[in-house]
Amino acid sequence: MAPRKKTVPTVSLRPKQAKPTTPQPQASYGDWQSIGVTRARRAAYGAEPRDLRRDLTPYDRLTMVRKCRWAERNSGLFKQILADICLYTVGDGIKPQSHASTPEMQERYEAYFAEKAKRIDITNRFSFYQAQSILLRGMIRDGDSFAAKVRNGAGEPKIQLMEAHRVGDPLEGKVPEGMHDGIQFGPYGEYIAVNVYRSDGSSRQILAQSMMMVVDQEYASGARGVPLLQHSINSIQDEMEILALEKQAVKDNGDVTRIIKKTGGVLDGDMAGELGAVVNGSYANLANTMGGKLIALEPGEDMTSFQSNRPNATFTGFLAALERDISQGVLPYEFVGDSSKLGGATVRLITAKAGRVFGKYQTIIIENFCVPTWGYIIGQAIAAGELPDDPMWNQVSWTTPKSVTVDAGREAANDRADVEMGLLSMSELYAQRGLDFRSEMQKRAADMAHIKELASEYGIPFELLFRPTNTPVGTVQPAEMEIESESEGEDEPADQEEPEELDQPNS
Repeated sequence: MAPRKKTVPTVSLRPKQAKPTTPQPQASYGDWQSIGVTRARRAAYGAEPRDLRRDLTPYDRLTMVRKCRWAERNSGLFKQILADICLYTVGDGIKPQSHASTPEMQERYEAYFAEKAKRIDITNRFSFYQAQSILLRGMIRDGDSFAAKVRNGAGEPKIQLMEAHRVGDPLEGKVPEGMHDGIQFGPYGEYIAVNVYRSDGSSRQILAQSMMMVVDQEYASGARGVPLLQHSINSIQDEMEILALEKQAVKDNGDVTRIIKKTGGVLDGDMAGELGAVVNGSYANLANTMGGKLIALEPGEDMTSFQSNRPNATFTGFLAALERDISQGVLPYEFVGDSSKLGGATVRLITAKAGRVFGKYQTIIIENFCVPTWGYIIGQAIAAGELPDDPMWNQVSWTTPKSVTVDAGREAANDRADVEMGLLSMSELYAQRGLDFRSEMQKRAADMAHIKELASEYGIPFELLFRPTNTPVGTVQPAEMEIESESEGEDEPADQEEPEELDQPNS
């Protein structure tokens, strides 16, 4: 039997390639001090830059929502910020102005929508304008809010409001491909559907064309919104805990009225007894004679009243710094907090900055909720034959509440000058004051017609009813002159007799 060949080890001449490893962050010693890691400051922990869908997991977002809702229920400053944004952004409601082809159709569309807007919610509890405030508050507090286009039992078009916790990935089964945190994306990254939780724990998908998502997206790679005040949750909790401890300290200090200082040593026996005081002895007699209370102290003891220095001015300034940090990035602190230290120019600047914030959220509400709701309600009415069709039925603008101002008189004078110079249109002027130009002009025309009718009835000048303080007496003609001017040019009757001349007395 032939011997078995031995295996000869071979040596590869190719250079060995190192196994790929995850790059570890290294300290930088370059000229960019913002990326340096030294002992001078703590390292900023965080993941590598990536899409928001990977940074903001559903658990992280729900944790933010839970903390923000806790702050809404317990923090006065948090609730004040929410209330101010809703009050000055929505106010008594953002109202539509139809731009149909004829004034008659505009009036019919607006009247129909106003009637449906009284109870537009599927539960018949909320109006269209209450829904605006609810959706805006949910977007600020939770990051986003939703409203679905639905129908009630009678087939009428309605709106179903949904809060952020009602949308998420399916609780049972596998998450569909392309879905992140309840938002279904298409192959090109387009938003196509929303997964909504039912009350029984199951879920269903609603197509994007039937779901209105009110959100202020800050990242192009995001799926859900981020709560606006999530950056201040830790400061809100710190402020509440510090304030609670300080209040407890004030209570404890208020409960202590006096203190006894001792230098040490205790005498045997009662000092009052050594001094000859008995139950009905000299101390009691002295107290009855002079009034008040007498306290006998041991040698080396001293009793003084306790004076507390809590809270102090330093603590008040510390709280103001925390509140300023909480409100920064949302609204100016002076707008929601203390504005007593500001001057006139600074107040105008703060008000203008706050106005820009309110205008931003007005645009979000109009584009994401108001315009789709108008198209849904009016479009369904036209399809059902309740309203006539018009080529411009979907053309609509929106009147926002009156903008906040601190100098109404000066701004009104500037607006009048701009209108006279042609720099400002009447429609824009009325919109700034939260009014509809067409409806206001109709009211004015009706008022002028009524004034003219009264002037003709009582035979007084028109201007005396319209502008009595700016019209000098004797410079206007009575309203009867208009009637007489209409009869000018008509032929006088041929048989009209000349008036007889009166006999003149002899001079």
